[in-house]
Amino acid sequence: MSDYNYDTYCGLYCGACSILKAYQSGIKDPFACMFSDELGMELKCHGCKTDDLFGNCARCIIRPCAKEKGVEHCIDCTEYPCQILKTMGFAVDKLPHWSMAAANVETIKNKGAERWLEEQAAQWKCPDCQTDYTWYGTHCSNCGKDLGEVKAYKNSFDKSIFQMPMPSPEEMFKKESVFKLEGMDQVTIQKDIAYSEQGSDLLLDLYLPPDHSLDKKLPMVVLVHGDAPVSGLKNSGQYTSLGRVIAASGMAAAAFNHRTFMQGAELKDILGDIENLLKFLIDNADKYGLDKNCMAIWSFSAGVPFGLYAGLNQKTAYIKCMAAYYGFGDFPSLYKLLNIPVNGDAVKFAEECSPVRLLSQNPDKTASLLIARAGMDMFPGLLESLDNFIMEALKNNVLIDVYNHPSGVHAFDLFNDDPRTHEIIEKTLEFLKKHLSGV
Repeated sequence: MSDYNYDTYCGLYCGACSILKAYQSGIKDPFACMFSDELGMELKCHGCKTDDLFGNCARCIIRPCAKEKGVEHCIDCTEYPCQILKTMGFAVDKLPHWSMAAANVETIKNKGAERWLEEQAAQWKCPDCQTDYTWYGTHCSNCGKDLGEVKAYKNSFDKSIFQMPMPSPEEMFKKESVFKLEGMDQVTIQKDIAYSEQGSDLLLDLYLPPDHSLDKKLPMVVLVHGDAPVSGLKNSGQYTSLGRVIAASGMAAAAFNHRTFMQGAELKDILGDIENLLKFLIDNADKYGLDKNCMAIWSFSAGVPFGLYAGLNQKTAYIKCMAAYYGFGDFPSLYKLLNIPVNGDAVKFAEECSPVRLLSQNPDKTASLLIARAGMDMFPGLLESLDNFIMEALKNNVLIDVYNHPSGVHAFDLFNDDPRTHEIIEKTLEFLKKHLSGV
């Protein structure tokens, strides 16, 4: 078995991997059965540090990051523990074997990889007959010993984490909205407009209807993207396609880059980027033929609390309506998901800025809302946070339209090409047109 490599960058031990062991032995634990029998994936892998990888492992964003930085283990990186690893904290409850990674890389740092691999090989053997067992093996495949008490974590996993498709970062970046409109390929795009001096990547793209003239002031829809460890999200397929759809509908769309938590930004930085973007659009409305008095915000995923904040903080009276898709209604829940360490002052600031709190303070001044939720959302705490926001809006008798996609996963506008997704996006466009005068 010299062509197998059980070492990893993140600290998980490939020698106990359910997939790799099923490939070697043909014996599948419940985790391997799910991938092969339910998801139809080929159980073939030689280890993280080889070129023969299981499909999900090939999409891992940790592996290419470590290779690019030239480190053998994440703990060797000057940025350890980086935001990518912190973000993986949300998976521990659903995939308990992930709970071992942090301690493992500490062992690698203190004892070296060779010693760690020796210890792991001994650890993952049945204490009675010394047969190898796997992450989610329930009983020894040789002697039948119950392995439930052997592991340092619970011996079950939550399948819901795999309900969302898991494309590679490159595939995800290219993924476009499933909703299309006639004429969307004929829109005019003004790219890479600098809207802030806080960073070279803080750029804006404007999507305008074909043959737009400056004397016709267009209402505009600002698209607020979510969080990611990469920059340039305005250029991703989700926002380039939605920008064209909005422009084909007769409105202007503004897709822009803002800093993110996973890039190391703080809450005040991201809020500042969005406020600077709105100020730029208002100040330069005449230059681009935009109606500054008719603005809407359409936000997505981790960008939702930022988009809602921008429309609720009462610093601009130009926001006429807001749409929010599958995101959080408060900042502390987002902090928890991304495993962002915060002190007391930061927690207080996050709570003060949270949309659910701002809404409760000024319900009479809240612009019309449209909320779309993914009934099968995979991210812990998201639906609870979003539903709390919806309930607060209803309690305060705010004008709100709520659309639930019962079978929709997170980012259903990219992954669920079905009638309900198309209906929700159509209703969103109708909502925007209704509340933005002149359309």
